[in-house]
Amino acid sequence: MAAWAVVSLSRTAAPCLRALGPGIRAALPCVSPGSQPDPRGRSPARGRTLHLTMAAPAGHNKWSKVRHIKGPKDAERSRIFSKLALSIRLAVRGGPNPDLNSNLAHILEVCRNKQMPKSTIEASLKMEKTKDIYLLYEGRGPGGSSLLIEALSNSGSKCYSDIKHILNKNGGMMAEGARHSFDKKGVIVVGVEDREKKEVNLERALELAIEAGAEDVKETEDEEEKNIFKFTCDASSLHQVRKKLESLGLCPVSCTLEFIPNTKVQLANPDMEQAAHLIQALSNHEDVIQVYDNIE
Repeated sequence: MAAWAVVSLSRTAAPCLRALGPGIRAALPCVSPGSQPDPRGRSPARGRTLHLTMAAPAGHNKWSKVRHIKGPKDAERSRIFSKLALSIRLAVRGGPNPDLNSNLAHILEVCRNKQMPKSTIEASLKMEKTKDIYLLYEGRGPGGSSLLIEALSNSGSKCYSDIKHILNKNGGMMAEGARHSFDKKGVIVVGVEDREKKEVNLERALELAIEAGAEDVKETEDEEEKNIFKFTCDASSLHQVRKKLESLGLCPVSCTLEFIPNTKVQLANPDMEQAAHLIQALSNHEDVIQVYDNIE
């Protein structure tokens, strides 16, 4: 289970931290210099709260270990590129010029970081005028888990039929209401080294998150098992937070809007394995961009 802490979003937060374990800090009662106790016995006003999350790496967290089962390296690389191509096709609907379309600019940045072939990127950009439909399906998985499936298709009815079949075949079902288990947030992924090639630890990441206006920072691994930090913020402030983190010396790898679970469920081993197979089957569908789950 991921450990977390809540701290006051103020410049006095860092000195008020105490150790909870390796890499984890939590807030101690702290009063800003010069502040006076409320005569009615109330505590001084606090700022916004920030959740500091230490997520176990894929090798140490049971769900991550099951969820991140990969096929051959070349096949996995091809799958990543196909999903990025879908993301380009979705983003380019806002215009083909990345200078005027920030969403497209950020997707292209991810593609370059993943060393996606230039020819594949250009082919996806040329599909600007295709009649693709953005689709978001709600589903239930094994053990009462919630699923959101993002897709881009030129045939909504066929895609719906395919997704429904995959769900039913693997212990899931289409289900309204799953959307309520998620909030749409801005997510900025950065490497653990700053621009000067110095390693950033979790405590420093927290300080930078506070300064940049993020809501949450999590240490985790990407699909290539490289250590990364995920900064989460309000969807409307995504680009501002990204720019601020970059100005503070961090190296953003991606900047996207994602569905983040607001409630999580724990699954028994049989349900967990079945859920992993279901999500893998959904992800393998050619129209699916991303599958979100709320499994802990």
